[in-house]
Amino acid sequence: MTDDRALLPFDGEGDGRLIRRQWHDGRWFFSVVDVVLLLTDTAAPRQYWYDMKRRIQDEGFRELSAKCLQLKMRSLDGKLRETDAADVETMLRIVQSIPSPKAEPIKQWLAQEGARRLDEVAGELPEQQRRLLLRGEVATQNTHLAHTATAHGVLTSRDFGVFQDWGYRGLYAGETARDIAARKGVKKGDKGGILDHMASTKLAANLFRITQTDDKLQQLEEEGIIGKTVANQTHYAVGREVRGAIERIGGTMPEQLPTPAESIQELQRREQKRLQAERQPSLFGEADPDPDGEAGDD
Repeated sequence: MTDDRALLPFDGEGDGRLIRRQWHDGRWFFSVVDVVLLLTDTAAPRQYWYDMKRRIQDEGFRELSAKCLQLKMRSLDGKLRETDAADVETMLRIVQSIPSPKAEPIKQWLAQEGARRLDEVAGELPEQQRRLLLRGEVATQNTHLAHTATAHGVLTSRDFGVFQDWGYRGLYAGETARDIAARKGVKKGDKGGILDHMASTKLAANLFRITQTDDKLQQLEEEGIIGKTVANQTHYAVGREVRGAIERIGGTMPEQLPTPAESIQELQRREQKRLQAERQPSLFGEADPDPDGEAGDD
C-alpha cells in the first residue's frame, strides 16, 4: 500500500484494504469488521460478525465478544462511526475462531502493530496523514480530559473554555484560544477550531499537554485535592512544562510554527473527493447521512 493511502494505519498486504485502529486506554484497539473482511472476503462483514456472535454460544466466546468495545473510528472520509473494536489479545482470539488461510499473517501483523506506540506509527506517515491521525487522537483525549475535569467542578461549556485557556496560556506563553485563533486567522464558528489548523508537531505538543494534565488531575483527585482553581492551575503548569521541554531540546515554540495551508476538514474533504473520483468501493459502507458523522456501522 502506498503512503498516500495511509490515512489510517493499514495492514500492508498491498490490496488496498485497511484495518482501522484507535489508541484507547494506552493501547491499540482494532476494528473487528475490518479484520473479518480480510479473513473472509465476505461482501457483508458486519453481518458475518453479527451472525458469528449469535451462532457461537459457548461461554468462552461470549466472554470474548463481551470484551469488545464500541469505539468511534474515523473512516477514509474523515467521519466517525461506532464499531466493535478489540485490543490485540482479544482480536487474536477472534482470528483463531474464523477459519481462513489468511489467519496466520494477520495474527503476526496484529501482534507486531499492537506493540507499537502511537508516536512510532505517526512518525512513519506523511505530514498530512500524520495530522489526521494526531487530530483524531487529540479529539479523543480531550473528551477524556473533559470527563476527568468534571470531578474538579469543571461542568459547563464556559468552565471548560476557561480551563482550556489556562492550558493554552501555559503552552503558548500567555495566549488564549481566542488569541491563537486571531493569529492564525481562524474565523469564529469554525467547526474544527484552532486544532484543525495545526501542523503535526503542534498537535503532538497539545496531545502531550492534554494527556499529562489528565493523568495529573486524576492523581490529585485520588489525593482529595479538587476544585476549579486546582484544575486550571494544573493545566497551566503542565502547559508550561511542555513548553519548557520544547525549549530545553532547542525546538521551535508552538506559536512560531507555521499554519498549514489546509485545515483538517479541507484534508478530509479532499480525500473524500479523491476516493469518489477513483470510484473505489468503500470498506466502510455508504456515506453517512448524519451531518455529524456519528451513525453506527455495527
